[in-house]
Amino acid sequence: MIKVLHIIDWLCLGGAARAMIATSKYSARLGQFEHRLISLKSPDPMALELAESSGMKFLPTSGHASILKAIENVDIVQIHYWNTPKLFEFLQSELPEMRLLIWFHVAGEYPPQVITKELVDYADFAIPCNPYSYELPVFQKLPNEVRVKKIGMVYDAADFERVVDVKPQPHDTFNVGYIGSVNFSKMHQNYVSISAAVNIPKVQFIVCGGGAEDYLKKQAQELGAVEKFDFRGFVEDIKSVIETLDIYGYPLCEDTYAAAELNLQEVMYAGIPPVVFPHGGIKRLVINNYTGLVAQSESEYTQALEYLYHHPEEKARLGRNAKEYSQQLFGAENAAKQLNPIYQKLMQLPKQKREWGIPIGSTLLDQPLSLLDVLVPPEKFIGARAFIQSLGHQAKPFTVSLTSDHIEHLLTAEQQISDSSILLGLGEGGVNHYRDHYLNDGYLRMWLGLVLRNQNRNHQAISEFQNAINLGCNHWRVFWYLAQSAEQVQNIGLAENAVNQVLGFVPNFTDAQEMLQRLQALLVSDVTHLELKEINLIIFPDWKQPEESVCSELMRVIKALINHPDKRYIKLLIDHQNIADEEADLILSSVVMNLLMEEELDIEQEPDISLIGELTQPQWLNLLSIVQGKISLDLENLAIIERFNGDLIPEFSLETLLDWRGLELKNGTWELWKLREQNYIVFPDWKQPEETLYLELADVFQAITTLPNKSEIILYINSKNISDEDANLILSSMIMNLLMETELDVTEELEIVLTGQLTTLQEQALRSCLTARIVLEHEDKNAIACLGGETLPIYEGKK
Repeated sequence: MIKVLHIIDWLCLGGAARAMIATSKYSARLGQFEHRLISLKSPDPMALELAESSGMKFLPTSGHASILKAIENVDIVQIHYWNTPKLFEFLQSELPEMRLLIWFHVAGEYPPQVITKELVDYADFAIPCNPYSYELPVFQKLPNEVRVKKIGMVYDAADFERVVDVKPQPHDTFNVGYIGSVNFSKMHQNYVSISAAVNIPKVQFIVCGGGAEDYLKKQAQELGAVEKFDFRGFVEDIKSVIETLDIYGYPLCEDTYAAAELNLQEVMYAGIPPVVFPHGGIKRLVINNYTGLVAQSESEYTQALEYLYHHPEEKARLGRNAKEYSQQLFGAENAAKQLNPIYQKLMQLPKQKREWGIPIGSTLLDQPLSLLDVLVPPEKFIGARAFIQSLGHQAKPFTVSLTSDHIEHLLTAEQQISDSSILLGLGEGGVNHYRDHYLNDGYLRMWLGLVLRNQNRNHQAISEFQNAINLGCNHWRVFWYLAQSAEQVQNIGLAENAVNQVLGFVPNFTDAQEMLQRLQALLVSDVTHLELKEINLIIFPDWKQPEESVCSELMRVIKALINHPDKRYIKLLIDHQNIADEEADLILSSVVMNLLMEEELDIEQEPDISLIGELTQPQWLNLLSIVQGKISLDLENLAIIERFNGDLIPEFSLETLLDWRGLELKNGTWELWKLREQNYIVFPDWKQPEETLYLELADVFQAITTLPNKSEIILYINSKNISDEDANLILSSMIMNLLMETELDVTEELEIVLTGQLTTLQEQALRSCLTARIVLEHEDKNAIACLGGETLPIYEGKK
């Protein structure tokens, strides 16, 4: 009995783990092999159950020593490799004598999922999991005798028992499936747009997999194509999905690390023809025009899907070929038949001690020196060093960043790091992944900051740059990166401090000098001393009026704010240009104290109020661009309002203030929207004749005005695809006609709000506050899709 110990970074339900479990099951069935398993991270319970039910023996470990003991007790160690910091760190640790097989579960061409020479040298036997990877230079440049001796190709293998006896189920849509990771480190970044462009009646794109599905839904809404997509999240029972598919649309990004994609093997085994791009290992899994269609461009991908819809006989032919091809080449049983002889071949070798970077049979003196050997980075940057080594020959910009003292070379290299692909920057095995594992490595922090800054995620970039500096990565250029991000988010004080640090080291740095001038100009308009909040409202009392009148108005305003449902977010700013600070403060304190006593309120319920004090003209302009509105008073300082164009600010009366609620947009800004307990929306088709619009909306108006809780209702009328002027004109005419015909004064009975032209962020915010959608006979379908109205509850009438 040959004992094989499988070591994997994480036992989960991903492709590498499934391939390991499936091939081990068939290996044991076909020969005298016992398969044991160690997961460097805590295993997923469902995956662990699958592994054990398939015959693998899971070995819980209590640390590195227990793993070493497990290695000593087996005949062969099989590493399931994709680049992760934990697995790479394990390979570089001191390990006992062993026979080592590495099965590479990545395409291996693009960083960070690179198959490096050092990895191949480290193994007794190395197995790429698809023909595309086998043809990479890292294997093909080996001497022929070495390649024959220690390199093989075994497909990552699906367990076809998951999809055995797939029987097509009847469906009235044309279904294009996608099963797998839903993120742009794998999926093509234009997946939604190229799918939405497909012109097929009743097409449905069924997307199964977790990740960025919310972002994809948003893209579909923006394209008005929500009805074409069905996002299902993670699905374990893929058989039930495959039985309803017509085509498998699997467009991946150009630098994908996809290798032998088990989901692709499974759908082909079920006779579903795939349409793919020629990226990664996919290009050698699908034979164009025989087992599927391989598109060379986005437009060709769209055309391929349409072609198969219009030519069902071709779809059937490709499906039959795909099924036969996958039965012959793919599957865990076929893979096990290849692996078992490799295990037996390895048993002819002695167990050997090995050292990272030194091929078996060689010595340290035989190896060429690398830059990291000559310029050994400090121990505190061990994570950055490991990351560089994991990228092999593709790590040049990171190596320069870590070792060079030439500023032009550094800035050029770090610009390249900023421009990293999504996979290299934020994907598995990338900068962010290594940063999470080596939290105290300043260089990994700086590199992640560069990636985030390039994506305009400057708040997060600032945190990374600050941590980098505190962790010893404190060259002046890091302060420069920090200053740039701080300026982008208008953190003027932080940007000024950082740029001054830069100029302390390089006083003639022109870009830094220019930034400092910009910052100093902005500091003149700084209003941070007012400690603004999410919602900032301003009033302009006329302090020259009798004190009793001023106090009365202040009390009314403050009382309204105390009772406002969003009071914890509100800051009230009070102008007092024509009165001394001390006198204004005294009056205000008296008003607040009397109000708290009269209303029997806790001091914690006191509203957040600031007297504005003296501001410069730039500060006034800055403040008035920030505040969400002005509360109108009976007695106002009209001269100050006119002087600073305060009349251009949105104005709110005290009587309606409680109806205006704060809404936070996804970009962090806040706006005031008219909202009540129940907020309904209609989506009229403004292209209909005015008479049709009148009849449909009049029914809605009359229905709502008869409700006993009509005072708690606001009716939003979507006006996305019509100008505000035209919408108001049509609406005014309708209301007048309704008054003349029924004597119903809608303006008195019902609060109506036209949405106007909303941004995507505003649509998302409003959508979260809507109670229900009132359905009309004629509706604007595009407006419904953009706002996500199809997912709103439907108004059912009187309760």
